[in-house]
Amino acid sequence: AHEKRRAARIDWPGAALFCTATTVTLGGLALGSATGWASAPFLLCTAVGIGCYGLFAWRESTAPNPLLSLGTLRSRRFSGITLVVAVASFTFTNAVAYLPVFFQGAYGASAGASGAYLMFLTLPVLVAPLIAARLTARGTPAHTIFTWSIGLLVVGLVLAGATASPGLVWMTLPMVAVGIGFGLQAGLVDGEALAHVPPEEAGMGAGWINTVRLGSEAIAVSLFGSLFASFAGDADDASRGGFAAITIGSTLCAAVLGVASVLLMRRPGPAAPAEEPRAADHVA
Repeated sequence: AHEKRRAARIDWPGAALFCTATTVTLGGLALGSATGWASAPFLLCTAVGIGCYGLFAWRESTAPNPLLSLGTLRSRRFSGITLVVAVASFTFTNAVAYLPVFFQGAYGASAGASGAYLMFLTLPVLVAPLIAARLTARGTPAHTIFTWSIGLLVVGLVLAGATASPGLVWMTLPMVAVGIGFGLQAGLVDGEALAHVPPEEAGMGAGWINTVRLGSEAIAVSLFGSLFASFAGDADDASRGGFAAITIGSTLCAAVLGVASVLLMRRPGPAAPAEEPRAADHVA
């Protein structure tokens, strides 16, 4: 019983460092639009946040019961699949958060109309997981589906930004592409990622996935919300300029994460050889 209690201990110093790093970083992003992106408060918060994240990584590498074990990231495919979640945060999540603001500010749409337009983005999420399931059942590798998902998310967001000026009608197809891209990975990413970690580390793997998911969403929404708020003046100019900044910034972040994800997924990790006997047995 004593050993069980020891194993169940929470890494409170690690949790405090992680919460402090995230809080300070998000606070700095909020200050960026108010005090300036070169101001002392923003730079100080950024430096402190990065420092706390560094201390958190050091703590987790030395703690007997780490909050998030860095050893779980040894599997390249697990790390690559986890980055797919971050790509979705910088594309789909940002689009869901700020497209209604853009519709209302740039085109004068009502709240109800903005919600209706947003369905071009959200309805495909209900259908795309079914498509992904059919593709998986037919033998399509998961990393191929994730690559398609990343491509649709990035290209769709670029086209949404490029077609924003002509009018809402031109944005519908890019929005559908972003929704399909998000839906393709939504039903696969958790299970596929956990398949590349040892069974005894499944809980830690799930913790990493959810931490990356929620953390990247918080950072993406805060960062580009601050950029959006930086555009002052006429509502139309602010909405168009803010949406352009969000589109460009989100695309760059998502593209970098997407390339890293694809490269990691296509490189064999330590857990990959263990899957081959199971696959051979299945064929037999």
